[in-house]
Amino acid sequence: MPAPSDRKPFFSNPFVARAARLGLLAWSVIGILILALGVFRFVLYPIRVVFPPVVVALVIVYLLNPVVSELERRWRVRRLLGSLLVYVVFLVVVGIGLALLIPIIAHQASQFVAGVPNLVNRAQAGFTTAAARLGLHVRASDLSSAFERGGAASSFFGRLTSWTTGVVRLALTLVLGPLIAFYLLADLPKIRRGAEGLVPVARRDEVLTVAHQVGETVGSFFRGQLLVALIVGNAAAFGYWAIGLPYFALLGALTGLLALVPMIGTFLAAVPVLLVAIAAPNQTGFGLPIRGGWPLAVAAVVVLVLVQQLDQRILSPRLHIEAVRLHPVTVLLSLLVGGALLGIWGMLLAVPVVAALKVILLHVWDTRSQWPPRVVPVRAAPDEPASGAG
Repeated sequence: MPAPSDRKPFFSNPFVARAARLGLLAWSVIGILILALGVFRFVLYPIRVVFPPVVVALVIVYLLNPVVSELERRWRVRRLLGSLLVYVVFLVVVGIGLALLIPIIAHQASQFVAGVPNLVNRAQAGFTTAAARLGLHVRASDLSSAFERGGAASSFFGRLTSWTTGVVRLALTLVLGPLIAFYLLADLPKIRRGAEGLVPVARRDEVLTVAHQVGETVGSFFRGQLLVALIVGNAAAFGYWAIGLPYFALLGALTGLLALVPMIGTFLAAVPVLLVAIAAPNQTGFGLPIRGGWPLAVAAVVVLVLVQQLDQRILSPRLHIEAVRLHPVTVLLSLLVGGALLGIWGMLLAVPVVAALKVILLHVWDTRSQWPPRVVPVRAAPDEPASGAG
């Protein structure tokens, strides 16, 4: 067997060294993809029911851990007591917000459900009129048959209103998620030390540094995206009220909720908003005197464009996109893959997961892309948390 020094002239050739580097990277990516596919198919997918409460718990931990850590570090407050105090304040603030919003949204939601048949009929009439102005002869019966071919409008809205199972799952998520988050928040240092103990000493500094970078990226995304959703929802509700759009509070809350999905959330919100605008009565009694139908739909489009620009041009670059640093095409593809695998929860997790993978892959490329591979030791700062949740 030749000595390692005998291979140096061969690998000193720039072309051979680059080919070896790319080959090592390609086989590493293939192996990681095969492993990830197997883990998802045989481990994660059968237990996908646990993802919603885990996502809620992680979001709460990333939101509250910086405050709890600051109380522990600066004011010497015990971790359990600090977690309890912060949790109580957090729940009180959320409770006050919900107490103010839920009555309005619930009232408008009940009105919306009661007016669904009339909403569909008026929307069909609006589409028929618009098609006639464009020279297309579309009858309401044609639209009704189209609904029937897709599953019947009444059946669709029947499925929409039969939400018992969804409500039970949502309730479990909203109960188990905060409960899991509290235990994680109180025991986070112990969990962190236990995880560190599983890492070999020779690789511990490097792993802790990468974990800190991943935690900072994911935490910045969650905190920024929630703030974006809150601001976008309020701005959209105010805009809908200003143009006289019915159910403005309900549609504003829906717009803010969909804004949790980066880049495409506002476009998803446009579907119900335009449907309500087209089917709206001539005068709603509040906001600008804009006639219901296509004039109100155009005004709603203007509001959605302004809200989308507020998100993409002002809020996202300053809150979380700089931390994630993903190309828009990568974000869109991540959302498509996450939605296909796990639905709406997959779309919520897609961007932070891909951002975390990017941090790991860049570190692997920087430290192990030479031939033969060479590990560059990186030591974490002693005062930085390893997980990055703070």
